[in-house]
Amino acid sequence: MTPQRISDFFPLALQSLTQPRVGLRTILSIPSQRSDLINAGWLVIILNLILTASLTLFSPIPPDSPSTVPLATSAIMQALSLFGGAFIVHRVGGFFGGTGNFNGSLKLIIWVNFILLLMQLPILLFSFLGQEIVALAMILVLLVAITQLTATIMELHDFTEVLPVLFGILGSSVVFGIALLFVLGLLGVNLPTNV
Repeated sequence: MTPQRISDFFPLALQSLTQPRVGLRTILSIPSQRSDLINAGWLVIILNLILTASLTLFSPIPPDSPSTVPLATSAIMQALSLFGGAFIVHRVGGFFGGTGNFNGSLKLIIWVNFILLLMQLPILLFSFLGQEIVALAMILVLLVAITQLTATIMELHDFTEVLPVLFGILGSSVVFGIALLFVLGLLGVNLPTNV
């Protein structure tokens, strides 16, 4: 079944937690134009910004603290991460013989970000229980992110071995993170230093 409404994506996201390849196959089968994908990417970014702002408001750290990332900086970081991440998945996967295309890479990154957004919603409730619970929930989200990325990249590019894909993700993430800091520095964005 191809999802038609936004509510159709929630059960698919839950299924993707245990069967990421099946979920991605369904997402890749949805006919879409690149402009639709870009709009979906911006929707996920905006929803992430709303969640981030909510977590900032309800956290014990004051919103104007030097360790809080300004909303504009967060928006730039998320946009560069989402669209840059799709480019990296496409290029690095293609370099190693992958068969995926750029639209598929964009769908993959948007889909994984959507799943992670849904997983972070309970963190807002956990924030009332204490920072230790939030930290444990964030570790769980990180583990799911790595699992989802590995499985979906393997599906997109028709890779069969897990370890090379996992090391490719980790290596690309380090290089991309350094490049992201460089670009943010060029844009004059100041990140908090007192964390």
